[in-house]
Amino acid sequence: MWEKTETETKFNKSKRIASNTAVLFIRMLIITIISLYTVRVVLNGLGAEDYGIFNTVAGVVTTSSFLSSVLAISVQRFYSFSMGKNNDKDLNEIFSSSINIIILLSLGIIIVFETFGLWFVKTQLTIPYGRMEATLWIYQFSLFSFIFTILEIPFTAAIFAHEDMSIYAVISTVDCFLRLTVAFLIGKFMADNLIIYGSGLLIVSFIIFQFYAIYGLIKYEECHYKKTHNTLLYKKLLSFSGWTLFGSAASTGMQQGNIILLNIFFGPIINAAFGIALQINNAFNALSNSIILPLRPAMIKAYAEKNNDYLNQLFSVGNKFILYFLLAIGIPIFSEIVTILTWWLGNINSDIIIFSRLIIIYIIFLGIHSPITTIMQATGHVKEYHLPVESITLMCIPLTWLFFSLGFPAYSVFISMITVCILAHIIRLLCLRHFYKEFSILGYIVTLILPSLFILLIVSAFTVFLHSVIVSPLTRTISICILSPLLLFFLVYFIGINKEERSITIDFIRSYFNQKKCRK
Repeated sequence: MWEKTETETKFNKSKRIASNTAVLFIRMLIITIISLYTVRVVLNGLGAEDYGIFNTVAGVVTTSSFLSSVLAISVQRFYSFSMGKNNDKDLNEIFSSSINIIILLSLGIIIVFETFGLWFVKTQLTIPYGRMEATLWIYQFSLFSFIFTILEIPFTAAIFAHEDMSIYAVISTVDCFLRLTVAFLIGKFMADNLIIYGSGLLIVSFIIFQFYAIYGLIKYEECHYKKTHNTLLYKKLLSFSGWTLFGSAASTGMQQGNIILLNIFFGPIINAAFGIALQINNAFNALSNSIILPLRPAMIKAYAEKNNDYLNQLFSVGNKFILYFLLAIGIPIFSEIVTILTWWLGNINSDIIIFSRLIIIYIIFLGIHSPITTIMQATGHVKEYHLPVESITLMCIPLTWLFFSLGFPAYSVFISMITVCILAHIIRLLCLRHFYKEFSILGYIVTLILPSLFILLIVSAFTVFLHSVIVSPLTRTISICILSPLLLFFLVYFIGINKEERSITIDFIRSYFNQKKCRK
């Protein structure tokens, strides 16, 4: 009887994860389509030069965006761990402590960016003549938009920890629609388009913050501020955040630091090409997040419960889902990038094409680190994990600077990014093996890396064949975008996943259609 109850509980957990994954996947598809179309509208409305200025200046502010992701992960980790230990009474202290930390952090960010940040924008960036005033306005708008994203963290962390992904999907989709609305407003007022766009994004950030805050206050009992003097909790939160901060700072610095280097060596036009590549990166990240977000709280709770079998299953499923979905979308886009970019943007150049292709390779290598990072965060050994991993990642900036100083082309920025990403992943695996004894590097290679390489080889060869025999760009792109993923998922079902995972997949599909029949 106990075994049956445990099996049913495990299946219900898995069913909830599958449901949340489906919700976030649908959200991802909607947001990706809207976001990519928004880029086209913004690029046409602002022009390549102003779009490059926007990405450069926003890039200066978002060099600190790792702070928001770090705090969100940290607060969510403590929420989920407390739930896994059935310590619900600690949730309000976690919420209140995170509010205090975030308010102090926001004040510190404003001071730094209104002093050093302003100096950097005025004296170090390459800004076209006559555009400095608009640049400073967009800088202020970007700064305070970022502050609102930080203030919403305690509420979004509560949503993730409670695994209420549907409300997150709704609010983030509304956010995307509002940003598209702002893009359509470009050119509709007798004012500088760059200033109109920046002010609109600030208003959107404020509205979305209000949505999350109101939902949290109404839905969750712990989301009500109370004075707290739990010094030990502050210490734990700050210690965990500090080393996670180092990790995110390195990743963000790699991206945003490269934006600044590209601006210094090549100017704002190249920044526009890099900004478009980053939009592709954001779309792929949305796919990865739609898979890992529902898994993360479940993995942390499983670790807290010492349920290693379930944790290992989640880890395996997470790795495979992320990798194979990235390949399913990445291979067709890589092959048909010229046609897709032409449909998307209209006018393109060689820099946009090569940047877009190289960032797809980078994204696939980067995407599979998320399940590893989640387990390491659950163990609490964040210092021992992030210090070696991100020390490798930080080598990207001096490597990029060296390439540019030696006269290498702009796309060499991706060579340095891909190189350090591969090296960092090797270190991640070694850290996981050391601190989580249930993990096997050999098993990881045999069950994930080797099958995925075999599947990648076959699907790539099939895609190249279709590309060579179909002449019409429209017919070729549609055919490859449909047939290549179908072949990949066929191979994944028989080669990429094991017997138990196939059984779970069939159970989920049967459960889904049974629910449909019951509703009818």
